[in-house]
Amino acid sequence: MPIITCDIREGRTREQKSKLAIGLTNAVVEATGVSIDHIFLVIREMPGFNFVDAGEHVPDYVPGPNGLDLAAAEQLRARANAKN
Repeated sequence: MPIITCDIREGRTREQKSKLAIGLTNAVVEATGVSIDHIFLVIREMPGFNFVDAGEHVPDYVPGPNGLDLAAAEQLRARANAKN
C-alpha cells in the first residue's frame, strides 16, 4: 500500500488541499498501477517557520491570485537579487 505524505505550510483552502490530494494520488496510480483503493495520503500543515530553505526560515503562506504564494515568491525574488 503506497503511503503519500505531503508537508505544506498552513493557509491553503480545503479546495486547494483536495486538488493537491487528487493530483498526488492520481500521479501514484499512474506511476505504479496501484488501485486508488490502496493508496493512503496524509497532508500535514505547519507554520512557515517550521520549514527552512537554503538556510532561511520560510515565511507563512500568503495567498495570491490563482494560488500564487506571494510570500514565497518574494523570498525567492530577494534571494535572486542578493546573488546579483
